Amino acid sequence: MAEAVDGAEAVDFYKQHNPEILLLDLAMPKKDGLEVVHDVTAFDSNTKIILVTTGDDQKITNQCLSSGTTSYISKPLDFNSVLKVLSNISGNDN
Repeated sequence: MAEAVDGAEAVDFYKQHNPEILLLDLAMPKKDGLEVVHDVTAFDSNTKIILVTTGDDQKITNQCLSSGTTSYISKPLDFNSVLKVLSNISGNDN
């Protein structure tokens, strides 16, 4: 597991650690979520990205989903929503 403080670091950490799932906030310094989605999917088109967003980010959320984001979770996060999305993503492997 790795944690990044900004979007640029998130891309670097992804390339170093190659996690099975990337949990990505839309609003980050240096590179926003959409830029990170583009960079990560260019590096690994099979990556599973869960975007964490607020309700007012719908346009960007749709762009991320079109660009390779697997799913998204709206803020504020609740445990059941996170589990549901993780379960759905894991089910996509079958």
